[in-house]
Amino acid sequence: MNDMTRRCCFPMLLSIVFFITGCSDKKTPDDACQAAETYYGYLIRGDVDAYMRGLHDYDSLSDEYRSQLRDMFLQYLEHERQLRGGLTEAHALRDTLIDSLSAHVFVEVVFGDSTREEVSLPLVRTVDGWRMK
Repeated sequence: MNDMTRRCCFPMLLSIVFFITGCSDKKTPDDACQAAETYYGYLIRGDVDAYMRGLHDYDSLSDEYRSQLRDMFLQYLEHERQLRGGLTEAHALRDTLIDSLSAHVFVEVVFGDSTREEVSLPLVRTVDGWRMK
């Protein structure tokens, strides 16, 4: 392998290793990264109701507050659609286990205009799996 090939391949190999190991915290029986990607997938598809059902306290919210939250998420999606072409992809980069019942998942969100944003999604583990705080 020549020097040029080594310089080009090494960063790619590091990124592959980071991607494979980034969200594989063996202390978490449920996959917090997968849950985060699933929730953002709902937003990408515009399924605000499914996204909201991922909220930890969803069942205890009043109908009025649920309606207000739904409107807020729809406004956010419309704003991002107009501003940056909408949400197009979301990839969980890594998770940090806070304790046995809570974690933060760092998600890279990609927009239609190719801009990227990294967000931290706090999650809490319930009997039904990981839910958003």
